[in-house]
Parts: sequence; C-alpha cells; structure tokens
Amino acid sequence: MNNNPESSAPLLTPQTAATKPSESRGDEGQATAEYALLTGAIALVITAVTAWAASTGKIARLLDLVFDHLARGIG
Repeated sequence: MNNNPESSAPLLTPQTAATKPSESRGDEGQATAEYALLTGAIALVITAVTAWAASTGKIARLLDLVFDHLARGIG
C-alpha cells in the first residue's frame, strides 16, 4: 500500500467531473424538437397543396389521364 496522502485524493476534481456543455444547458431534446417542427411544416405544405389541387379538380384530371394512358397501353 502507498501511504502517500496525495494518492488517496479523489480521482475526479470539480473541473474533470463537470458535465458536457450540452447537458448542462438542457438542450438534449433540441434535435427532436427541430425534426418535429420540420415534419409539421412539411405536413402543412403538403396539406395546403393537396387542398388546393383538390379544389381545382387537378387531381381528378391527373388521375383520369394516368388511367386513360394505362388503359390504352393494356388494350
């Protein structure tokens, strides 16, 4: 055994035991929140475009063109 008083000092000092800066600020969920906001914004844009296209009848015309083209190719 080593009887040196310095060798029995704690291994972690306040400086080395400090947490990471991101953990001390409490921003662990920031990336999740950003993804949720981005996903919500994309969903809003898709909803708006779909509502506009449905109100103008463009989706029905597009589907008619696609199905007509497929029907001509099969028959």
